[in-house]
Amino acid sequence: MYRVKEGFIIRKIGGYVMAVPTGTQTSEMHGMIALNETGELLWNMLEKGAESEELAQALAEHYEVERSVALSDVTRFIDMLKEQGALQ
Repeated sequence: MYRVKEGFIIRKIGGYVMAVPTGTQTSEMHGMIALNETGELLWNMLEKGAESEELAQALAEHYEVERSVALSDVTRFIDMLKEQGALQ
C-alpha cells in the first residue's frame, strides 16, 4: 500500500494542480509536483492509502483504457512520486 507523506497540500496555481510540500519535512521533499488530471485522481486515492491495483482499476474505468496500460501508467507515477520523496 502506498500513501502520500504528511506535509503536502494540493493547490491550483494558474490553472495547474500542484502538490506543495509544507512544514518541517520539506528538506526531505524535492519541491512542488505538477499534477495533470490523471495525477490528481491518483494523488487523491494515494492520500487514502490505495494499492496499485486499485489505482489501475480507477484509471482503466475512468479513461476507458486497458488495465495493463493503466497499471503501467500507475507504476511510472508511483516511481516519480518516490523519487520526489512524496510517498511513505
